[in-house]
Amino acid sequence: MKNTLIYASLLLALLAPSCTNLDEEVFTEIIADEYYQDKKTVIAALTRPYEHGHWCGWDGDRWLLQELTADNFVWTQKGKHGYDGGDWIRLHGHQWTPEDSHIYGGWIGPYQGIGQCNVVLEDLQKLDYAQLGMEESEKAQHIAEMRTLRAWFYLFLIDFFRTVPIVTDTETITGQSSPQEVFAFIETELRESIPDLPKNGRAGRFDQGGAAALLVRLYLNSEVWTGTARYDECAQVATGIINGEYGTYSIDPDYRGPFRSGVDGYRSPENILEFPHALNIYEFSWMYNAMMHYQSRYSLDNDRGSWNGVHLTPSRDLEGNLYDFKLGMPYETFSDDDLRKQPFRTTSANGDYEGFFLIGQQYYFNSAQGYGFDSTRVVNGTEEYNGEPLTYVDQVGRFSEGPSGLAQGSRVNTGEENSGVRFIKFPWLPLSQNRFHTNSATEIRLAEVYYALAECRYREGDVPGAAELLDAVRKRNFPEDTWPQHSYTANPASLTDDEFVDELSREFLGERHRRTDLIRWGRFGDAWWDKAADGKDMTVFPIPSRALNANPLLEGNQAN
Repeated sequence: MKNTLIYASLLLALLAPSCTNLDEEVFTEIIADEYYQDKKTVIAALTRPYEHGHWCGWDGDRWLLQELTADNFVWTQKGKHGYDGGDWIRLHGHQWTPEDSHIYGGWIGPYQGIGQCNVVLEDLQKLDYAQLGMEESEKAQHIAEMRTLRAWFYLFLIDFFRTVPIVTDTETITGQSSPQEVFAFIETELRESIPDLPKNGRAGRFDQGGAAALLVRLYLNSEVWTGTARYDECAQVATGIINGEYGTYSIDPDYRGPFRSGVDGYRSPENILEFPHALNIYEFSWMYNAMMHYQSRYSLDNDRGSWNGVHLTPSRDLEGNLYDFKLGMPYETFSDDDLRKQPFRTTSANGDYEGFFLIGQQYYFNSAQGYGFDSTRVVNGTEEYNGEPLTYVDQVGRFSEGPSGLAQGSRVNTGEENSGVRFIKFPWLPLSQNRFHTNSATEIRLAEVYYALAECRYREGDVPGAAELLDAVRKRNFPEDTWPQHSYTANPASLTDDEFVDELSREFLGERHRRTDLIRWGRFGDAWWDKAADGKDMTVFPIPSRALNANPLLEGNQAN
């Protein structure tokens, strides 16, 4: 075998998501013939592309393209911090260009993963598993896993760019395929892989349920991606997943369950695919760094710094009044009795907690009791509110500068250090309790399948059927005594197009769904906070200039 397994070559790119230079430098090459000696080395090679998959999905550009171009999140400039060359203004206002580094990140990240899958696939197909003490069924499973993971990477590309090269080996350089060809390739890879995958496999690796869920994603967005609706196929596969055809899954009865999976060994029955974490081994660090304030380590009990960047788009104007946009305002789309809307706090030394948001005045972690906050010790700001209490507000404006500051308005570039509700759906639990960075990144969960099937039912006019599916997930979010007033089954008239779009926002907030959902519902060009309605179609990102320069067979895809 002439292929090489390159392990250190991508290390800097994987571990330094703030770096925009993703050119590979090979530090270590191991010839495949010398590397594969036993089952352990096979599994090590197999799982390496999964590590890149975690990075691709949850560390930087791909998350930013899905969420900061939509209505729920923004990275505001906060005084002297966070302008970053106007990156966040362009993403929020749909003003990106083919030269933007984040657009290139949306391209190169998936292709790096595809390249890794191709290397491993070529090696696995040539291996004699019997000589390594393994069964042929294991070989079939491993090949199916790599094909499924490669298809997952291609879902980013068809979603972001539509016309992209299909690369299935380590030698060929090719031009673009049409969206229909890319779609058919992904569909075939998944359909052919499912029979060789296990049901309910290991955490962090694809099994039948994960591959089938990717088919649900593919079919749900087919009309946007290819021009042909495939809602019937989406409903068929989704029904099969819910009925246990591809493995056994169930909706977690606790609204926190899918996102605390991995903590103290807990595995949520709802999670079809999750990327496991371990402190100082592979962490959920990018999202923490991007979202938390510099002082958050004192209230959340850890030793990490952060960038004080991303927060929810504001629900209220400079006077404290609710905006009247149809989109955005994510915090206030939650009802006050929604359990998820509670301010985050740990409630026991056993890892219990409540709420998905940091809002209001911040206090030190109560280290004496090992959970909760110490109301006698206020966390202070360090910038505009240096020496003053740090209080997160659901607003964006230069309040610290008085009338002259407020005259600058509420915009992406007029934030302060306390601007915005902070997102903590993925819980940052105390380091002193050995739970920091131990929760998994939830990539696919059964709730997504329920909501996809509900959308298929809704689009065919079956509102009661859609309501029943949505309620099966939503009921856990409300106290029993107030649930009847929120039930779509009990109040079918409340389930409108606008409400469905809002419900997708609430359920999948921060899970890298929002841009795709808005495009599918024809809302991506609408207005929201500090963004006017688009005058041109921005639903497809331009092929990045760096990609065009590197491959002469590529053509630009800009029609906008």
